[in-house]
Amino acid sequence: MAQKEKGVTLQLVKVSSKSSLFELTGKFGHDKPLKRIFQIILSQGCKTIVVENEYEDSDYKNEYENFYKKLFKTYAQNTQRLHFFSSNITKTSLGKLGSFENTYLGFCVLRPFQYQKVVNAIIKPTEDCNPSKRSFVLCQEDFNIEIKINSRNTQKLKIRGFPFKQQDGQLGCCAHASLATIDHFLAHKNRKKPCDLSDIIEKAAQVPDTRRAVPSTGLNAVQISQALKGMGYVPLIYQYGEGIRSPFPAERVIYHYMESGIPIMLGIPTSSSGHALTIIGHSFEPDMWWALAQSEYYRRRPSGGPYHCSTTWIQNFIIHDDNFGPYLTIPKEFIWEKAAKEGLLIVVPLPEDVNIQGEDAEIYAYRMISDQIITEKMMEMSLENKITQKWCEVFFDHLQNEDLVLRTCLLDSKKFKKEYTSENLKEFYKTLAMPNKIWLTEVSIPELFCQSRLRLGEVITDSTSNMKFGHSFLAIHLPGIVVTRDVNTEKIKYFPLKEDLPFGHIIR
Repeated sequence: MAQKEKGVTLQLVKVSSKSSLFELTGKFGHDKPLKRIFQIILSQGCKTIVVENEYEDSDYKNEYENFYKKLFKTYAQNTQRLHFFSSNITKTSLGKLGSFENTYLGFCVLRPFQYQKVVNAIIKPTEDCNPSKRSFVLCQEDFNIEIKINSRNTQKLKIRGFPFKQQDGQLGCCAHASLATIDHFLAHKNRKKPCDLSDIIEKAAQVPDTRRAVPSTGLNAVQISQALKGMGYVPLIYQYGEGIRSPFPAERVIYHYMESGIPIMLGIPTSSSGHALTIIGHSFEPDMWWALAQSEYYRRRPSGGPYHCSTTWIQNFIIHDDNFGPYLTIPKEFIWEKAAKEGLLIVVPLPEDVNIQGEDAEIYAYRMISDQIITEKMMEMSLENKITQKWCEVFFDHLQNEDLVLRTCLLDSKKFKKEYTSENLKEFYKTLAMPNKIWLTEVSIPELFCQSRLRLGEVITDSTSNMKFGHSFLAIHLPGIVVTRDVNTEKIKYFPLKEDLPFGHIIR
């Protein structure tokens, strides 16, 4: 069935047979990213594809105007946009697509080329069907989509996911594609206008280079950094490899920001040159033997400090690879190996109002929870029977045995107060002055962190402060005690908590 008005043709494609993957690739293209998208939507029970032919896509229009229009060969100016549904859409129901939002699996826009097909896409991640969730796509947002049925009827839908973009291999490269998707996500999250691909190319080209900017042959670390600065971010660049001394494990650096909802560009070496991936999530393995055995049997502590970093229980990171498609997993061991031997590049688009880096915030938090003044105050309150002794003893036992678990991420302070605070702490945090963003370091122990997903306390750090000049903490909560600090007067107060039980850590 096809419905046409003003050049745009709507077409329904039914998905029903077991050979649907091969039928779809035969109809729309055999590119690996497109095939991956088809695999994802088929695994989620896709039954209907609504095709918008002659669709005018702003991303492709930007590519066309800045490159393809200038070539001798003639290229088509419009694209195809495919919308995926796990319900049966008919000609009759096409006019009320909005009512099928709960079965909407996302969309992808296809270039009018034989190769490098996917201009952009947002696909719903595959659901985690484990009894306890073990896969977390942390960089997700709701995106509003409009489908024009005719001049009098525009249907609105919503899809939650992370944007995907495939490089065209001429105007843009893999690093451009990664930067574009990162900016698309963060700009949407912060209600700002994202940069066009041509803008990103122009910003990166401000760094002198012997190579021409277009057609692109790739970007180096300095060009990536320059592009991010021009896009309004503070670029943090971490380089790893043989002969490079890096104070923090690569997976730990990645984790703090990605857990904060900040997508990370990962530059990896390949047999020919290098390639850029985008990290957007991770797995969680509560039963992982290696998490416990590496420190107990082999004296290997991935955190690099006297505690467990929560990355100990991560086996894979979730990535977008513009050569292979969205929502793939990359083993943590691959990152270890490349960081130690062949080289690795981690690029973080940090918000402009954050001055403390995640790994520094976690080290500082550990210093605070092991601070002699604070621990002596806890013991004093415990002896005076002002607080419950049980969890104090558990905390001190794990602190002494270097067996605490720390988990650090950047949070919106208003959201933290509203959604992520236990009832007995709200009276302390409600009136406590905080900047827009805080570093939160959860404090737990392996027995609670893995299966129950509980914490004993937390440290809240001012993300705008400078650690060289005095304290940076805003609040410290440990079993039975809350410590608060006024940043203007430097007054520190200690409060006992009589009934203070472990409570849930943040799961998003």
